[in-house]
Amino acid sequence: MICALRIRPWVVLCLSFLALPLTAFAAPQTIDLEAVRSTKRAAAVRIATPVVVDGILDEDAWATATPAQDFFQQFPDEFSAATERSEVRFVYDDDNLYIGAMLYDSDPSRLIIDSLKRDFSNFQSDSFLLVFDTFLDHRSGYGFVTNAAGALRDVQVSDNGRRNDANWDGAWSARSTVHQNGWSTEIAVPFKTLRFPAGDMQQWGLNVQRVIRRKNEFVVWSPVPRQFSHYSVGYAGLLTGVSGVKSGSDLRITPFATSQLTTGRAGSSHWNRKGDGGVDMKWGITSSLLLDASLRTDFSQVEADEQQINLTRFSLFFPEKRQFFLENPASFQIGLAAVESERRDLVPFFSRRIGLSSSGQPIPVIGGLRLTGRAAGNGIGLLSMQTDSFEGEPGANFTIARVRHDVTNKATVGAFYLGRETTGSGSFNRVTGGDLRLAPTQALEIEAFAMRSETAGAAGDWAGRTSFRIDTNANRVRAGLVHIGDDFRHDLGFVPRRGIATLFGGYERLLRPANTKALVREQSLGVTVDATGNDRYDQSLTRIAGLTYGVQFRDGAVLNARINSTYERLDTPFAVGPTLRVAAGEHAFESVGIDYRSDQSARISGNVGLDTGEYWTGHQRLATGGVRVRLNEHVAASASLTRNLIELPQGSFTGDLARFRLDWSFTPKMFLNAFVQYNGEADAWLSNIRFNLIHHPLSDIYVVWNETRLPAETRRALMLKYTHLIAF
Repeated sequence: MICALRIRPWVVLCLSFLALPLTAFAAPQTIDLEAVRSTKRAAAVRIATPVVVDGILDEDAWATATPAQDFFQQFPDEFSAATERSEVRFVYDDDNLYIGAMLYDSDPSRLIIDSLKRDFSNFQSDSFLLVFDTFLDHRSGYGFVTNAAGALRDVQVSDNGRRNDANWDGAWSARSTVHQNGWSTEIAVPFKTLRFPAGDMQQWGLNVQRVIRRKNEFVVWSPVPRQFSHYSVGYAGLLTGVSGVKSGSDLRITPFATSQLTTGRAGSSHWNRKGDGGVDMKWGITSSLLLDASLRTDFSQVEADEQQINLTRFSLFFPEKRQFFLENPASFQIGLAAVESERRDLVPFFSRRIGLSSSGQPIPVIGGLRLTGRAAGNGIGLLSMQTDSFEGEPGANFTIARVRHDVTNKATVGAFYLGRETTGSGSFNRVTGGDLRLAPTQALEIEAFAMRSETAGAAGDWAGRTSFRIDTNANRVRAGLVHIGDDFRHDLGFVPRRGIATLFGGYERLLRPANTKALVREQSLGVTVDATGNDRYDQSLTRIAGLTYGVQFRDGAVLNARINSTYERLDTPFAVGPTLRVAAGEHAFESVGIDYRSDQSARISGNVGLDTGEYWTGHQRLATGGVRVRLNEHVAASASLTRNLIELPQGSFTGDLARFRLDWSFTPKMFLNAFVQYNGEADAWLSNIRFNLIHHPLSDIYVVWNETRLPAETRRALMLKYTHLIAF
């Protein structure tokens, strides 16, 4: 089934580079990580008077706590001492854990504050991050991040930092102040925001990260090898001293009301008015089990999808942006999240199948329930959503059930069910399966899952994936097999191609100069191979070999180059653009590409890229360019243009994509975002303008304007949404 790839001379030359010795490059420093980690202990001190969170460490309470200090570099000079001093203290009362940090800086006038928006990019700012492993399971936790202007970012941690979800929003506060010798920050995290075990004495995993952006330096309190995320709680130290606190029921009810004006059918200028409302609820049933409920679920405030031009014969993948589905994704993760983010040929759970039509139009959602967390030693994920009828199609119920059991701290087994039941018709699609995850070492992950589909009036079939990943300081290895039966159907997954078996693999070598102040901080050379045949393993369909070369510069800029060689067996022709077609038959073609992205923390940054080469029976040239201008921490604007030129024997096709984005953060609680796109293939202009005011913790006012201009019609919508959190 899997035939040999065409090996060109350039492949042999580049592969020979992989055998170069590392003597010309820096050897990683080695320290006894466990010995150092055993010394990383921070004690929280109980106080009688609450801290005033103003960013100034002037309360007497801070003097009672011993600071966590002596930070290590994670990047660029792994395990060396941080170049700037940091001190972090912990105190608490019955309601809150308070964190006070003094982050000394030899030149605070050069602090970088990229944005004030919620969930800002912490790697492009001088930032301060805390991660708590509240169950001390070395797998999960919470992250809280702020910068020198007091912006907020919060994260749910899972799989020992391999999956980190910034879409989770907790109730907490932070303020920061810049001084002559650095900057300080105060953070208050209510205990009811966190899930942790019941009991009088608490011991949590703890790590702290600081980004010193002008130096492109990342430092951590408890050392973490550079190939792993700073959220890798397996390397965390320990927070002690917290006692006599409870997470509470954390019952939060958020009623909301919406009002819309819409217009846009061809030849019509009439505005239609519609008002609606609903309620969302979040209830901490136990200290480790959370119930979410939504009635008349609404996603009208969600940002528009980024336009894409499809030059393949398969469906395009659009990421999920709706908040309800983005929270607690690890509870429904099947297989390794890192593999899924790199490959989209088999996504076991794709939440955009719920409440969105095939064209991306919203389908009314009557309501839903989601139960996530741990019970009886097992990880649990249960989701049930009911949609209403839409454009003549009946509604449907979507159910996802997931259970995982930790056999050891390095092995997990699980089972899952994903089903779609069409209301009133008896039509259904059901997928059941099981999975296994192994992490025998920090550097090695192994996955395996298999599932079978059942569909009303159709045959069932199997699909699955097995793979492994190795991440060391200088080497990265990926390999695996995907199998999707020809009759496998999955209405709650993303499966662009059926009836296939794909063997995939990749290797990347990382090279770093001994001088960490050199212009180049890291080089990488990699090779990837994909070989796809039919699901009977007796015919080759697709073979792709690629070589990549990357450079990371001192300031964070990145240069990447790639070469791809492709073989395709095409059984039926497919369309490219409005008029062109690629003929059936066997095709072999090659392409090269290069792109550069400058330092994204600079006031003016940009990117440029070029791909060129053969494309089936013709040629393709793809050019991209973009620029971002940050006036200050409040205002940033970016623009990009992509031009794709396809030339086939029967003609040519040009597909243009243009994007303009404006981000205006008036304060850390008030934002204006404008996103305008042009899709040349459809000759369509799409505008999405959103104003968001956080008028109360986790309570919002949204004003959204959407406009789509097509050659034959223009659709417009003005939406107002008001939410208000009621906490018990």
